[in-house]
Amino acid sequence: MGGAHQRGALPGLRHALVGLSLVITQALAAQVALVVTDARTDAPLPDVTVIFQPLDGTTGSGTTTDQQGRATVPLNTSGTVVRLSAVGRVTIQDTLRDTRTRAYRLEASTVDLGEVVITGQYAPGSVEKAVQPVRVIDAERIQRMAARDLAGALRNELNIRLSQDNVLGSSISMQGLGGENVKVLVDGVPVIGRQDGNLDLGQLDLSGIERVEVVDGPLSVDYGTNALAGTINLITRKGDKDGRGAVRASAYAEHIGTLDLNVNATRHGPRHDLALTLGRDVFLGWDPDQGGLPDLAPQPADSTRHQQWKPREQYTGRFFYRWNGKYWNIGYKLEGMHDRIVDRGAPRVPYYETAFDADYVTTRLDNALFAEGHLREDKHINVLLAHDRYMRRRITWYRDLTTLDATLVDAAEAQDTNRFTLTELRGTLASSPDSTWLRYSVGIDLVYETGSGDRIGNGAEDIGDNAIFGSAEMDVAHGLTLRPGVRFAYNTRYGAPVTPALNLRWRIDDRLTLRAGYARGFRAPSLKELYLQFVDVNHDIVGNPDLRAERSHHADLELAFRKVNEERAWGLGLGMFYNAISDRITLAQLSGTRYSYVNIGRYHTLGGNVGGKWGHAGWHVSAGAAITGVRDELADTTGRPYLFSPEVRASIEKDWKHAWRASVYWKYQGSQNNYVLTDAGVAHGTIADYQMADASASKGLWKERLWLTLGCKNILDVRDLNASMGEGGVHSGGGGSVPLATGRTWFVRLALELKKQDR
Repeated sequence: MGGAHQRGALPGLRHALVGLSLVITQALAAQVALVVTDARTDAPLPDVTVIFQPLDGTTGSGTTTDQQGRATVPLNTSGTVVRLSAVGRVTIQDTLRDTRTRAYRLEASTVDLGEVVITGQYAPGSVEKAVQPVRVIDAERIQRMAARDLAGALRNELNIRLSQDNVLGSSISMQGLGGENVKVLVDGVPVIGRQDGNLDLGQLDLSGIERVEVVDGPLSVDYGTNALAGTINLITRKGDKDGRGAVRASAYAEHIGTLDLNVNATRHGPRHDLALTLGRDVFLGWDPDQGGLPDLAPQPADSTRHQQWKPREQYTGRFFYRWNGKYWNIGYKLEGMHDRIVDRGAPRVPYYETAFDADYVTTRLDNALFAEGHLREDKHINVLLAHDRYMRRRITWYRDLTTLDATLVDAAEAQDTNRFTLTELRGTLASSPDSTWLRYSVGIDLVYETGSGDRIGNGAEDIGDNAIFGSAEMDVAHGLTLRPGVRFAYNTRYGAPVTPALNLRWRIDDRLTLRAGYARGFRAPSLKELYLQFVDVNHDIVGNPDLRAERSHHADLELAFRKVNEERAWGLGLGMFYNAISDRITLAQLSGTRYSYVNIGRYHTLGGNVGGKWGHAGWHVSAGAAITGVRDELADTTGRPYLFSPEVRASIEKDWKHAWRASVYWKYQGSQNNYVLTDAGVAHGTIADYQMADASASKGLWKERLWLTLGCKNILDVRDLNASMGEGGVHSGGGGSVPLATGRTWFVRLALELKKQDR
């Protein structure tokens, strides 16, 4: 009976297996394979979002393409609609009715209106979804402008003004506030090494930089001190999303004696990301009396050795490695920079056979460990441990111009070395799901800074700043998002203020967005302002360890209109801002020749801007105008409390078939006004207005692996700007000029990109 039972069971088992195989076969047959590639290069496109929806009304779902640009979607008996989308790509929609393999080629979008940003965000997201306005300068824009450093990338932006010191370098002001109120980051790590409160933007090379993100207004809740006028974050290139290795090399030359050589290599894999950047930038120096190509032949000892724009040589290097696990990504970054400015003095009278020369040598070494963990699908944690070192030396020589022998000057004020370090431990826990009304972020920020040098206190000082911060985004109504936040800090040297903020984003409809915000900002007194000891025969300046932090109230409003379709996009924007700063730190005369830093200043800025952009058929056109007014503590003694300065900018970019590109950038910067205190009382000082224009044309060769760019910077030949003090002009209260640019320059740039498939 047992055997008969088994014989009867076997046919049933066979029928079950046959039925199951038929079901599996039908299920497999009801799948459609998709292959997605770049329309220009035919390279596979990974991470493309594929949404599929059955035509019978049942629930759909989604997936993404793999590293080979492949994905599969189920085919419903009534048909399936698929929609393919990716950032910076034109969306494609199709209806599937059979199981044939489909190949799709995605075109690049006509304009970059879908940039991904991370500065001040809970997770990477689009510019449109950011609660605060964010500007993005991407790698293509940097290449079109032939920008060598951060100053070059920002020169065409509104509400940003650049200044130049031929020893201290390029500095910035935003919304009428100086560079000491602007936070500069590289991958979220603060850049140290301020001189007179400003960072030299010329030391921030753009080789290996993927994009620059600019946020106007305070981000003090997220980043603490200095993030009062704005925050600028340089994002380095971490790898290539298509999984192929790439090597990029570029050479840039200007006719006045500039030569930059840079190479960048990246590799992105399932488990490991690698990036390496090396560069050398050389500038031979320039003087307004010098024209044409530089003369490299030996010269006799004469006045031509002294140049207004000092020779400069800079070496840069950056290494990045990241391991990608299932739940954690762990990375390490090392950056180094060596910068040398040579100030050759004019030959000394009466025989012109000796001179004083000075070298200004700056070195940076920045280390950072990154860890990113996914605790759950909608929660992630980011940890950053960074240690940065900065040193600047001034070395003064007494040089014999007949033998070229040099001797160190034996005087304390002639030699100077300053060293600064920053160690930061930062951790954030964020929840940023798209499907819920509440998102949040909480974090801790521990910062320890040191400074040492002959002119800093007892030779070495330190300061610690420990903070906790948090914010939440709440969708309180249809299209309306509120984001309150607050930062609590304890500082070892001054009373750190509580800094709250409240921002809102109202998506009025698909094309119109309103943003508004209020925030408290602050700037901590620097170690120099706290502990400087600069006393010699010409100076008597001492720090003040009792300084309070500068505090500010900030308000802003922006209305943005944006319309996009498959062929064209255009947008309009209108914005306003206001800043009120109290306890402003000012250098004041205490008695006789003794000066120190005190909290007596008040400062107000306000302004507005309007702009628009349009893109179609390879054209990218944008224009805008802004006005900024400033008022300081001396304004009450005059009849004009606010002094206004206008700006106007425009750019035109065009792409043609056969890999041709052309770009034109123009900006008008109105006169810079200020109140100054002189022996005769309060005076009105100005720096003259100017216009700056650049143009370039590029051609892609060898299947666009090689790009040749020719162009002209500073077409209008701006050099020095007239500076005046007093209402009657330059001579009424004294005046002179300030340097801005090296005049009109012609440049050529070669950029080569080789990927693994090109070998």
